[in-house]
This record gives sequence, structure tokens and C-alpha cells, in this order.
Amino acid sequence: MENVEEIENLLSIHWPHVFSLIDPSTSITLTKLSRHNWLIKCSDRLSYVLKSSETNNLELELKYLIDLNKYLSNEYRVPIPILTINGEKHVNEKYWLYEYIDGKVYSDNDVTHLFDEKELISLAKLISKYHQFLITHSQTLSTNKKTTTREHLINELKQSTELITNRDGIDLVNQYYLGCYPLLKRLLEESLSRQEKSSIIRSYLIHRNLRPSKIIWSKTTNEVIGILDFENINYDTLWRDLAVCLSTFCTSSSPSIITDVDRMRIFIQEYMKQMSGGIAKVSSQTEQEVFHLIVDEIILCACEDFTFIYWQYIHQNEKFQGIKALEFYYKRALWHAEHAIKK
Repeated sequence: MENVEEIENLLSIHWPHVFSLIDPSTSITLTKLSRHNWLIKCSDRLSYVLKSSETNNLELELKYLIDLNKYLSNEYRVPIPILTINGEKHVNEKYWLYEYIDGKVYSDNDVTHLFDEKELISLAKLISKYHQFLITHSQTLSTNKKTTTREHLINELKQSTELITNRDGIDLVNQYYLGCYPLLKRLLEESLSRQEKSSIIRSYLIHRNLRPSKIIWSKTTNEVIGILDFENINYDTLWRDLAVCLSTFCTSSSPSIITDVDRMRIFIQEYMKQMSGGIAKVSSQTEQEVFHLIVDEIILCACEDFTFIYWQYIHQNEKFQGIKALEFYYKRALWHAEHAIKK
């Protein structure tokens, strides 16, 4: 839905009970926030968000949010669906409404804000609470099935390399890809070896995108108050959640190939403290072991991004981000392998 009239019609049909309580003299404004989100502002203190979903698992996502909200018990907030007039959580498995969570959200590309120790500790408390929900809540949120991302990436790199070498002419992008292949293959094989030696193979239905644009902060205390956007939940390790989080919150600039190791350790120390003292006891892993698991995932993420950008070059060339994007993720994987993993 692209225009205000269609949105107003949808709201009046499916959520009339929500807006009938608002003073008729109050001006309600609708603003398109993004491709999938409309803000419905009813007053300075009351607003809603109408969200359109492209996921095939909207029912799962909304039940997940309702259960998580109960677990958080007002300590933190997440979007929860407001039932329609017919008692449904969504309309046509696409549209759903939730009360706007007022707070401060930083852009993923905001180079002006450096998250300090207090903020990282606050963030660690939130993420640990969220992860305890995953560990304790339900068997449906976890699985012992081992992730095969590393094997898949090794095969993908190998197949692409074989295709390139069998061509008559090799352009600059393919030359760069061939040059990066030996090191990326070695890093993935080393990561796979570490994974096979690890006793931790459990995966959970994690957020997978815990970066600055998904975290809500209080406007007054600068403490974390909530998490947004759970549409990409999928099974993976807790370390994947932490890798995405720390590689975006612990940089001195954005985007950056380097993750600030000292600030990572501030977060991990608080995270482990909260996890060991909470309901869900994590394994007997030390902070150093957790640090290495997270760095290993950061390297894996960089390799994934590298192969995806090359895939775009081959299959969606109009969306290709350029050879500099390939270089960025190659250097990110290399830096973490040479510096962070050894600390």
C-alpha cells in the first residue's frame, strides 16, 4: 500500500476499536517511514506503526514476539501485535499493527556516535536477557542440528573459482575474486575445524540482525529499552547474534573493517556476568573462549558477505556494490583472522 487513503481504509476496517477511543478533534497524521512501515501519530504520547510483512512465517514471528514480551515483563519492550476487531493478530498474513515504542534509534551508518562503556554494558544486559529467553522458553526455539554454513561457503567459493578459470576472458572483478580465494578458503577451513572441535552446536531462533538501527534507547537516560524488527528470525548460534551486534556497535567508524577489541571485551564481560547469574546458565565457557567464538563468527559473516556481493555481480549485476565492497569484506575477514582471533 502506497497512499494514505488505502492505509486509512485498512485501519478503519480492521482496527476501528483502537482509533474510536481517540478524541475526534485530534488530528491523526500518517507518515511513511519505510517501504514496510507507516507511522500513525495520534498525539505527542500515542502513536502506532502499521507494518507490512514479506515473510512466510508471520504467524510464527508474532507468536514469538508475544512470548518474548511476556518473558521480558516490562523490563524491555518489543513490538507486539494489536488484535484486529475480529481478534486476529494480522490481516491477510501481511499487515499488523503495534504501538510505537518511543525512543532513540541510531543509524547503522552513524559515524558521529561512539558507543561508550555504559552503553555497551546496558546493551549486554538486554542481549543476555533476550538470549536467556531463547535458552529457557521452548524447545521449538532451538535445535541440535549443526549449521553447515562453512561447508556451503567453501563449496561456493570453489565452484565460482572453477567457473572463472574455465572462461576465455577474466575481468577485474573475477581477477580480484581469484586472488582472494586461497585465503578465504583457508579461513573457512580453519573455522570449520574449530567448529568441529567445539562442544557447542546448539542453534536458536535468533534475531540475526542486532545492529544499531534495531535497538531502542531511552531519550533521557541513554539506557537500552527495546529491540525492533524480528522478521528475519532464523536458526543459528547465539554467537552469530553477538558477532553481528559487536561488529556494528564496537567500531570506531561505520562501516569499518576493524572491531574494537577492548570494547568487545567490555560487552562480553557483562554479557557473561548476566548469563552466569541468570536463570539460564550457559556452558562453562570462559570469556576468552566466548571472545574467540564471536570473532570466528565475525570472520564467517565477512566471508558470507563477500560471496553474496560476488553473487550479485553474476546474477543481479544492476545491484552489484562494486569491487570496493568485495575488498571491504575480504579485508574485514583478514583483519579479524590476523589480529582479533589471536588476542
